[in-house]
Amino acid sequence: MADHTDTTATTATATATGRSRAVPVRLLLLLVLLLPLPQIRAFCPSKCQCLGGEANSRALCVDAALEDVPIQLNPETKYINLTLNRIRNLEFSLPFYMKLEILDLSQNIIETLGSKNFEYQSELRTLNLSRNLVSSLHKHAFKGLTNLLLLDLGYNRIETVHPTALGDLASLVELDLTNNNIVSLEDNCFKGMAALEVLVFRNNRLLDVPASNLWHLHALKSLDMSDNLVEFVRNDSFEGLKDLLALSLRGNVMSELDGSAFEGLISLKHLDLADNNLTVVPTQQLAKLSNLTYLNLGGNRFAHLPAVAFLNLFHLRELHLSRLDYLQRIDSR
Repeated sequence: MADHTDTTATTATATATGRSRAVPVRLLLLLVLLLPLPQIRAFCPSKCQCLGGEANSRALCVDAALEDVPIQLNPETKYINLTLNRIRNLEFSLPFYMKLEILDLSQNIIETLGSKNFEYQSELRTLNLSRNLVSSLHKHAFKGLTNLLLLDLGYNRIETVHPTALGDLASLVELDLTNNNIVSLEDNCFKGMAALEVLVFRNNRLLDVPASNLWHLHALKSLDMSDNLVEFVRNDSFEGLKDLLALSLRGNVMSELDGSAFEGLISLKHLDLADNNLTVVPTQQLAKLSNLTYLNLGGNRFAHLPAVAFLNLFHLRELHLSRLDYLQRIDSR
């Protein structure tokens, strides 16, 4: 009986010891996440430069041969520059930096942004993802970025945008989609982006003005749709953009504009229609833009400029008519 008791006690002791050793292993990650942030010791990876104190920490890891976002930086870091690395994805790395305000991931090899990878970055103001390999924006791609002001997605390979991918970007002021492969957008992609002021669609494959999406952008001031494949601008394509100041449709393949193509653009000052296939000066359409100060019609196919071609443009200060290779006659009026 005594031997049995001793054996039981020994087994219990051994089990307890085993448990005491196992607990730290199982809870290591949890303990790290629960520790007060100042107690976590930060480490600066090789080829990185870490600057500033806890209140204004910055990490510069440009061309540092990194394949992942480092997780050992100061959790109080507000600015991280990871340009020119070999980072492929963003999974499980960004939750460590909940104070982040500026993140530069340009010139990496990121193929997908995944879903909810920015969920803890509510303080982020600027996000640069340009010059990567992103081909689509999935549902909840930017979940959590409710205070983001600037998003640069230029020079990727984006073809499709899920209708809710941009849904959390209620504070966004500038969105750059330059040099992607977007042909069209589903309805409501820009729903909820009431603060957006600058939208750049330059050098995509748009076949039409995304009117149903633009309708949501009542604060928009600058719209650049140059170098696309837009053939025709329909009536009320820009309806609701009463605060728009600058519009560029340069470098498309437009040959015709509906009579009310620019209806509602009561504040427009800068209009660039250069390098299209227009054969007739759109006098009727332009006449509704009474606040216009800059107009570029160069590189079109006008054979002649008729009388009062620029009727009602009382505030026009700058008119560009260069490279009109088909022009034969200018009316004396």
